[in-house]
Amino acid sequence: MHEADIAAVAVTALLDDGHAGAKYVLTGPESLSQREQVEIIGKATGRTIRFEELTEEQAERDGVPTMPLDYLRSAVGAPAEILPTIAEVTGRPARTFAEWAEDHAGDFR
Repeated sequence: MHEADIAAVAVTALLDDGHAGAKYVLTGPESLSQREQVEIIGKATGRTIRFEELTEEQAERDGVPTMPLDYLRSAVGAPAEILPTIAEVTGRPARTFAEWAEDHAGDFR
């Protein structure tokens, strides 16, 4: 999710009445695979980015340090939950991953 959306929710919750004690779960507006995310970043940067998915065996052998394999395994083929919280709190739709990638294209160059 775009950090500007997180900030917008925080500002609204701090400045507008009716948010005292509220707890908000925030998500982006779409569920994308890692491959799709890489493709979107490539488009935003004007580059072709190679994506190579590791097998479980490769990840275990190479000691992939990101997350426990059980967690990653449970997410394969399962779309992420999408909630309307950002739009409900701020009155505007959440920014897409493509918008985030465009805003951060320079960070990837």
